[in-house]
Amino acid sequence: MPGPPLEPMGMNLWGPLTGVDVFAPGRADLAGGTLDLWPLYCFHPGAVTVNVALGEGVRLRAWRLPDEEVVRLRLPGATPVEFKPAPVPGQLVPAVAAAFVPEGGVELAVVEQLPFGSGLGGSSVLAVAVARACLALAGRRLSPPRLVALLKDVEAAVLGTPTGCQDYYPALLGGALAIQLVPGGERMERLVRRRRWIEQRLVVIYTGAPHHSGMVNWEVYRRRVDGDRLVAAALGEIAAAARECRAAIVVRNERAVGRAIAAEWQARRRLAPEVSTPELERVIEAGLGAGALAGKACGAGGGGSVLLWTVPADREAVAAAALAAAGEDARRVSTAARPPSLVLEGAVA
Repeated sequence: MPGPPLEPMGMNLWGPLTGVDVFAPGRADLAGGTLDLWPLYCFHPGAVTVNVALGEGVRLRAWRLPDEEVVRLRLPGATPVEFKPAPVPGQLVPAVAAAFVPEGGVELAVVEQLPFGSGLGGSSVLAVAVARACLALAGRRLSPPRLVALLKDVEAAVLGTPTGCQDYYPALLGGALAIQLVPGGERMERLVRRRRWIEQRLVVIYTGAPHHSGMVNWEVYRRRVDGDRLVAAALGEIAAAARECRAAIVVRNERAVGRAIAAEWQARRRLAPEVSTPELERVIEAGLGAGALAGKACGAGGGGSVLLWTVPADREAVAAAALAAAGEDARRVSTAARPPSLVLEGAVA
């Protein structure tokens, strides 16, 4: 697969470069998810997605294999596997590597990863980490909008489902974002002075039950494009709640944020039966019972992780109650600020 026109970094990194270490954070979406799928935002003018980068994500090390046409992938605790750098049905890593390192090969060792099906943007975060590593090894770079546009298409081709943009930008930019979804692309609003404020009020619990976001999103996508009035109304309410969430964060009104998140979840549950599950509801109800202002599933729902919004004084009690109500494989996900990073030969880039 030929790669896109790439911008040189100003030096040839092939020779002495021994490795690249990349971290790309996952995200928790407070409001407005699903609307980032084209053309859904075109049907709902003013759509916005509000999310925040987490303290967990994908970290990997990469090395160039100049004499081998292969992608060698090492996952924690697993036997290394090899692929040709070409699209493989259902295999995201070799397709991303092929798009960014069209000649030669690469070895990728994943050191840290999000739980499969966590609802925290795992596959897109992995794609960002692989792409950034391969671009660095090739001595090239792409601007975030161009990189996101390409990764969306690569992931859609490999996974066979529509893809949006909201998972990629937190992995690339970090922080808290309001992604304005407008015809012709998207505009980033960095909520720079609100990142710590959000962290102090946010709890994320991985329930231990993976979800399949593509299946849930496809059902919603199909019904909306087909003109389903109930889905259209629910997405309209989600868009309105997301705008309210963004406005409340800007003025630091924690209770208004809670009301917006609660409204978003009520509307989201009406999108499709698969969005909510008894496990998710149990965790959310436990958090609300401990004082949370609102709760919702992360991502498309159907399993994965739960987001709870609370006042700082109740945060630990809310987290403990929600975790106790989840399954034995559940755990709390770090929301502490951890920005994206890329390290070349010991120098931070």
